[in-house]
Order: sequence, then structure tokens, then C-alpha cells
Amino acid sequence: MLNLRSSDPAPSVMAPLPGIAVRENAMGRSLYSRTGHPAGEVLLEHYGRRVSFAEGQGEEPDHVMEIGEDEVFLASGDLDDYVNHSCEPNCRLRFEPDGRVFLVAMRDIAPGEDLSFDYATTTTRAGIAAFPGWRFQCRCGAPGCRGEVGCAEDLPLERLRDYARQGALAPHVLRRLGPLLTGG
Repeated sequence: MLNLRSSDPAPSVMAPLPGIAVRENAMGRSLYSRTGHPAGEVLLEHYGRRVSFAEGQGEEPDHVMEIGEDEVFLASGDLDDYVNHSCEPNCRLRFEPDGRVFLVAMRDIAPGEDLSFDYATTTTRAGIAAFPGWRFQCRCGAPGCRGEVGCAEDLPLERLRDYARQGALAPHVLRRLGPLLTGG
């Protein structure tokens, strides 16, 4: 498994597709599609230094992403830092066995559309406890907006099951919530 800790050299990272770019909007900066993308297309690789929750303390919480038990990505300084949250996302994260994490289109994405994933699909209560700034008021504007960005344990059961069917839950979230998702 690719296990980059703060002293490890940077790996070879997939270049983002040329059809995506950063723009300013009402929420700050966001990543958007300039050209449109079909469902299933890999759009970019998320990366950054992998550190423990303790090592990530003091970092700007909106640029830290939970990726495992007691493990986060710090900001990469690249396009992946600008993928925003939505309660009705058009993307999901795909976690590979070697530890790489990719942003994948969950449905067809039109030109001009912001790229988003549901931050709760990677976040646990342990993550919220370590990074309280991860729980915040949602401004995604989706018709089904939950009003707050939180953790997977806060999601409605049907939404969790839907995300599990789509492969949108991070492996550490699936391990934690597996019995709940299968009714056991």
C-alpha cells in the first residue's frame, strides 16, 4: 500500500484532465468542468502528505481530508484542493488498494458544472472530534441539502446505503458502518 508520511517523497500523481479548472464563485474557489465528463470518468487524483490526525492539527481544516483510520491528506496545493462539498454530488472518491484516491464522475457532468463530492463519505465521528471545523453549515444549494456538513454516521440510513451501492464510501467508513449498512 502506498503509505506516504511526512518524510516520504512525493509519488507520481495522475495529471488532472485538461477539461477541469478552478474558478471563483459565491463560496470561494471551486473546481468545475469546462468540457463535460461522462459517468465513470476519472477526473483527477487526490493527494497530499498523509499524516495522522495528531500531525494534521494546526492545518487549515478545509484543506484536510480524512482518508483512513486516524489518517488525513493535507493540502496538495493543486486542483484537488478545490473540489467542494455537495449534499447531491456529481462525483465520488475511489480508493485504490495501493492507497491512491481518485475523483470519479458519478453521473454525466455538463460543461460549466462545479465538481463536488459529499464530504461525509470520507469523514467519521473520530475525524470530527479531531477536526471540529469539519462540521459546518452547508451552502451547497442542492434541493436535498442537509443544512450541515458532518460525518458519515450523521447521514440518513438510506443515503448511506445508496452511497455504499455506488462505491462512494471510503473503506474506513465502510468498515466502521458495515453492520449498519447490511442490517446486522
